[in-house]
Amino acid sequence: PVLPDMKRELGVTQFQTSLIITLFSVTAGIFIPLLGYLSDRFTRKAVIIPSLAIYGGGGILAGFGAIWESYTVIIIARAIQGLGAAGTVAMALVGDLYEGAMESKALGMVEAANGTGKVISPILGSLLALITWYSAFFAFPVFCALSILSLIFLVKEPKRKKEPPALKQYIQTISRVFREKGRWLVSAFFAGSLALFILFGVLFYLSDILEGKPYRVDGVSKGFVLAIPLLGMVLTSYITGSVIKKNGPLIRLLMNIGLAMAMVSFVLTIFFHKNIYVLIGLLTLSSIGTGMMLPCLNTLIT
Repeated sequence: PVLPDMKRELGVTQFQTSLIITLFSVTAGIFIPLLGYLSDRFTRKAVIIPSLAIYGGGGILAGFGAIWESYTVIIIARAIQGLGAAGTVAMALVGDLYEGAMESKALGMVEAANGTGKVISPILGSLLALITWYSAFFAFPVFCALSILSLIFLVKEPKRKKEPPALKQYIQTISRVFREKGRWLVSAFFAGSLALFILFGVLFYLSDILEGKPYRVDGVSKGFVLAIPLLGMVLTSYITGSVIKKNGPLIRLLMNIGLAMAMVSFVLTIFFHKNIYVLIGLLTLSSIGTGMMLPCLNTLIT
């Protein structure tokens, strides 16, 4: 919700504003394979806890970058936060803790929790913006600290059943996996990338256009409007994760239904976007489709 405010306050372009989201994600994408390997080599918590500390520290740096009115510092801080995000290997930890149908349900709950953060964040972000537009940056270390404490005291990792692989063996194993299962893995990766491309693209675009004509929605109200499609995604993710278990045909069916729902909703949005209630309703339908896909993809890939 605060991206248009940031654009005005720092005097940056729409493209530069979008990099606040994009550079974070690109950095995370680059470092996820390396930090995933390190979590295999050592322990999940040994990687997740320092990563959360880096994530929170990046938030503090971004906040000071905003105070100094330095776009460069904010961008560097967001890249640091992306590095921290790469180490939060929650799905791998769930794979260690649960097996069979319980794993699918747990992954659905992780996706729902992830989505719940997305639902709360635009509302909380717009509330924090009542103080100043960059207050949200300083909220990151608070939530990271709570996560670190919960991991230390509430999560007990199971003992490793076998020795972790050396780097060469790890790379060989990945190569073998792609040779044997690459056909559907690439399809799954593409579907997941598409779902998140659409999700963040829609939210970024909505944040910008809702303040103008014909909608005139701003401040906390805009935060609530942005949260509506995300709420549809969260509820659907939780229900989907609970019912799919490891049923391959059902997983494929729900993924195709989810993609079809997104496609239909966007075709209709082209023609019926003037009314804000219809617009948000159609985008929520698309998010419900995304909510069907994500737990299925998590289950397939893990």
